[in-house]
Amino acid sequence: MNNKLVIGITLISILITACAASNIKEYVGPDGKSIKTVKCNQHFEECFELASSSCSGGTYQVINSESHAGGLLSDILAGPVTWYGMTYYCGASDGKMPNFIFSGPQYTLPAPPIKVEVTTKLTTTNCTKTGNNTNCTTY
Repeated sequence: MNNKLVIGITLISILITACAASNIKEYVGPDGKSIKTVKCNQHFEECFELASSSCSGGTYQVINSESHAGGLLSDILAGPVTWYGMTYYCGASDGKMPNFIFSGPQYTLPAPPIKVEVTTKLTTTNCTKTGNNTNCTTY
């Protein structure tokens, strides 16, 4: 089997698994009540939909909320996608909306490569600098 096909099948499997994974986790709080957390990326409205559908009456009370930078499929490292998180419990709401205050590190784009060309009487050296790495070729 060629490498491109294997890589393609692996990526599709990861995407399907990531989409199928539940974004809602449930815990028992100190008072014995069931507390839920939901994570969604790109649009905080998805958190409202997931929280509402996870509660039998559709209503819930927000305990806490936040947002942070992450990747498209995961929020392990800071990336270009905003992830939203909300902690809530099912039941009557007090009407307070989540504020999704941003926390954690901001995503910064990597520096573009800088090309430098040096010509001497006998040789030419080309250097490319990416971040803190410099690669030079002399010919």
